[in-house]
Amino acid sequence: MASPSRFPGRDTGDDPPRRPSGRRVDKAATRRALLDATLTLLADRSLDNVGIREVTRAAGVAPAAFYRHFERIDDLGVVLVDEVFSTLRQLMRDARDDVVTADDIAHRSVTALVRHIHDHRTHYRFLVREQYSALSGVRTAIRTELRLFATELATDLARLPVTSQWPLRDLVMLADLIVDLMVRTAQRILEAIDEAPEREAVLIEETVRQLRFLTIGATAWKPRT
Repeated sequence: MASPSRFPGRDTGDDPPRRPSGRRVDKAATRRALLDATLTLLADRSLDNVGIREVTRAAGVAPAAFYRHFERIDDLGVVLVDEVFSTLRQLMRDARDDVVTADDIAHRSVTALVRHIHDHRTHYRFLVREQYSALSGVRTAIRTELRLFATELATDLARLPVTSQWPLRDLVMLADLIVDLMVRTAQRILEAIDEAPEREAVLIEETVRQLRFLTIGATAWKPRT
């Protein structure tokens, strides 16, 4: 008969899977509470005007708990930036998957973006406001994510027949223009949600037309060799 494993914690196939420890669950819950409390406080102000004690009070935890997860309020802001962009990038990848025409990319991308904005309104309000944040770490994180977003889009544009022979710098130029349009669209959609919901459909249609304008205009572009 086989002897039991000598390595504690190794799964031998006989023991039931271990459940996360209560401490680990509590730590994750505290981190989530800090992030959510910060988003709530950011409804009407910028991150540099939010204090750590204020965040911990809103999260219902002791001030010392903050420093077990973040060193500064800037670090918490960078995590919020990563949260929204990580899911948005995956949505956009899915939206662009298996498409071969510019029109398909335009419709799918705008639809995915608007859905994501509705699902994560507080995150987007934070992103729109913090693009020009006084906190350099947060500002840099947003710019880095937008650059990554544009780079991934440029890779997908290279698959389209009309742009497949473009040099990298021209692909990135077109991707930057599209990303800039998406950022402005996010801001306009948020304003419509808050002030004039009936405008949303018009904004979506306008954005699709603008994207088509950019991509169709690309057919006349002659990259320099």
